[in-house]
Amino acid sequence: MRICFVASSFPKHATDGSARFIRSMAEALVDRGHEVDVLIPHHPDLRLPANDKIGVTAFRYVWPSSLAIMGYSEAMVSDTALVPVSYALAPLFALNEARALLSLHRRRRYDIVHAHWVIPNGAVAALTAGVTKRPLVISLHGSDIFFSVRKPLLGKVAGWTMRRAAGVTACSEEIASHACALGARPSALHLLPWGADPARFIAERSEARGQLGITADAQIILSLGRLVKKKGLNVLLQALPAVFARAPLARCVIAGGGPELEPLRTQAAELGIAERVEFAGPVEWNRIPELLAACDVFVAPSVHDENGNVDGLPTTVLEAMAAGRPVVASRVAGMELVVKPGETGMLVPEYDAPALADALATVLEQPLLRAALGAGARRAVEREFNWRNVAARFEQIYEGALRS
Repeated sequence: MRICFVASSFPKHATDGSARFIRSMAEALVDRGHEVDVLIPHHPDLRLPANDKIGVTAFRYVWPSSLAIMGYSEAMVSDTALVPVSYALAPLFALNEARALLSLHRRRRYDIVHAHWVIPNGAVAALTAGVTKRPLVISLHGSDIFFSVRKPLLGKVAGWTMRRAAGVTACSEEIASHACALGARPSALHLLPWGADPARFIAERSEARGQLGITADAQIILSLGRLVKKKGLNVLLQALPAVFARAPLARCVIAGGGPELEPLRTQAAELGIAERVEFAGPVEWNRIPELLAACDVFVAPSVHDENGNVDGLPTTVLEAMAAGRPVVASRVAGMELVVKPGETGMLVPEYDAPALADALATVLEQPLLRAALGAGARRAVEREFNWRNVAARFEQIYEGALRS
C-alpha cells in the first residue's frame, strides 16, 4: 500500500524527540513492505536526512519562517490554550496543507490518507480525501480531542471529520469516549496503544551510569517529557520528601523542557529538596536509551490539569518498559492499557502525592520486586507493545478501510 501520513509534528532532525512516535510508526509500516510519505508543516529547524526510508515533505504556509509556529507544540501555551496568532495562521495552514496533500496525491496515488490529530490535520485530510476518493484514517493523540471538547466550533469540525473517516484510532479509553461523544462512529473506532522498539533500549546499566557520572549505589527516579501541567510533576515533587525519607540514596532526575520549568524549580527549593532533584533539560533522542538504562524506576504522574487536558499515552512510558524499568504512573488515560500493577509497574490515583510516594519508595526498597517488574515490563513490550504490532494493527485497519 501507498500511505500518506498528514501530521503537524515530527522529529525535526536526527536527535530531536518531538513526536518520535510518528516516525517510528511510519518506519514500522515500511518494514512491512508499504510505502509511506509524511506531510508536515515547515519549521526553521527542520534538517531532514538525505537517504530516508520514508518520504518527508514539508509545506510552507507563512513567511518569514520565524512566524511558522503551527505544529511542533509551538501554537499551544502549556498544552492548555492556543497562542492568539495561531487563529490568524490557521486558514493559511489549512489551505497550504490541502494544496500540498493534493499535489502529493497526484504524483503518488495513495491508497490511504492517515491523518494524525483530528484538528487541524484530520479536517484538511477529510476534505482532500473526499476530492481524491481515498479512504481516510485518523489517529487521535490527546490535545486535539481536548480542544475539540472544550471549544464548540472545533468540536463540530472534529465530529464532521471523524464521521467521514473509515477508521479512527485512540490510544486511551478516555480519548475514545470523547471521540464517540463528538460523533465518531463506534464501528470505525479502534483502541490502539502505541509501542516502542525493544531493540533500541538495550543499554547496560553500569556503563550508562558511568557515562552520566551516576554512582553505583544511587537510586534514580526518572521523569522524561515536556514540562507542562498535565504531566503532574508538581505532584511528584510533593511526594519526594516522603520518598527520600525512606530511601536515603534516592535522587530524582526530571528531564525535558517546557513552560513549567521555573515553577517546578521554585517548588523544589520551597520543599527543601533542590539538592536531590536534577532538572536535566531537553534530552537528545539518541541519549534516551542511556538515560533510561541508568535509572531504577520511571515515574509518569500525569493528571487532568485544571482545564481537563490529560495525556493520551506517553511513549516515554513504553520506552521505559522497553528498557526493562518498572513504571509508577497515575491511573489516567492510556496508562492502564500498558502498566499492569504487580506485573510491569504500579498505578496510583492522580493528584495523590502520598500514594505516589509510597509506590516509589516501595519499588526502591525492594530490589526483587523492582527486578521482577522491570523484567515484566520488557516482556510486555517484546510481546505486545511494539511498533511491529502497531503497524500490523494499522495494516488491518487500512485493509478494512479499502473494503468499505
